[in-house]
Amino acid sequence: MATKTKKLCPRVTMRTCAEKEPIICTASNVAKSKTFKTKTEFTCYQNTSDMNNPRLAAQRMVIMDCDGIQSVGKSWETKTYGSQYMVGVLDKETNEMTLRPASLINLKPYVKSFEDEDVKMEKEMSYGEKYKELAMKFGANRIQKTLRGKDRVKEMESNTLDEAMQEAVASVDTSNLTEQADLHHNDILPPINTEAKSLDDVFLITDLITEAEIAALVPFTTVLRACTQVHVNAWREQEKYPHFMLSRLPVVIEDDHLAHLYLSELLYISYLVTLLKLPSKSLGNKKTSFPNTPSVVIDNMYKKFTSQGQRDGKLRTSMSDKQRNKLIAHILALTLLVDKYCVRYTELCRDTGVKSRVLSDTYRSMGCSINKLKGQDKGQMVAVLKLPVKLPPLVLRKGGKKRE
Repeated sequence: MATKTKKLCPRVTMRTCAEKEPIICTASNVAKSKTFKTKTEFTCYQNTSDMNNPRLAAQRMVIMDCDGIQSVGKSWETKTYGSQYMVGVLDKETNEMTLRPASLINLKPYVKSFEDEDVKMEKEMSYGEKYKELAMKFGANRIQKTLRGKDRVKEMESNTLDEAMQEAVASVDTSNLTEQADLHHNDILPPINTEAKSLDDVFLITDLITEAEIAALVPFTTVLRACTQVHVNAWREQEKYPHFMLSRLPVVIEDDHLAHLYLSELLYISYLVTLLKLPSKSLGNKKTSFPNTPSVVIDNMYKKFTSQGQRDGKLRTSMSDKQRNKLIAHILALTLLVDKYCVRYTELCRDTGVKSRVLSDTYRSMGCSINKLKGQDKGQMVAVLKLPVKLPPLVLRKGGKKRE
């Protein structure tokens, strides 16, 4: 009986009750037969899962077996002697009656096949599984065929995915994760010397502008060095150059070589900003977009930051998001060289059309710290590069105006 009772209530451990305590049983939907009094058996069980807990120890279950039909009643209430049923036990020898508290349990017919299936369905099967079970038993042939087909496809997809995952895990080489991270930085950022002892050694001008380009820019830097504030104001009205460049002119540097390098950096920033703002339809028009620009500069810029491919039977020039991020990173690296590694880049947002958070993330990726000025210069964003240079994980965002 203990095994059968465990099936009736699987969440608790029930054993035959050893105490002889009175229980009042009422039966509903039970028909009395001629053998009801002689062949009816009552068995009481007690919850023994935790005998130290009075609430659990007081739980009882009664099973009545009458003509092969079982009726089950449960009492999960604790023993309270305030208001409870009482049973009088008469001692015939002393003619004294003793009142003892009793539990009232209502017995109901128990149909094992129905109740067990209901419990199983509620605990183990979801709504979709119930629907599928019902359709497979009573559904039309077409529905059953569809469900069987879905099962086969799901099994095949699961096996294929498991095999692919195993192959992918086996092919991963964890020994060169650091090298792969460095390559990822090198794909976007210009060369950065993280072991530099001086800030002047972090970025090399020759990594950003080739010697041939620097030499080709000599006539242009000569003109810029001779300009005055009048020329700068005129260029600002014509919007000929970016504000970032014009705000750093005219230049007062006595050394000719240093002045040439400084102006070459400013000019190259101007060329890169122009390339960044070009619509996709105008990328192929090099001469129109870059008048009075050395051809070596144009060719090197297009080689680094654009790609060519056939489209509609014609050779098209395009710039991917990765190349665009690389172009932005080169512009910011040049600004660090120009401003001696402390750059106010708020005006650069207006020049490039790139959002401030994109520039901030790129500066951080190159090891810079970002500060927001207060007081008279409130709202100005400043990027500062300090030693030692530590490169955080590279953050790439899409920003700026969309290409038409």
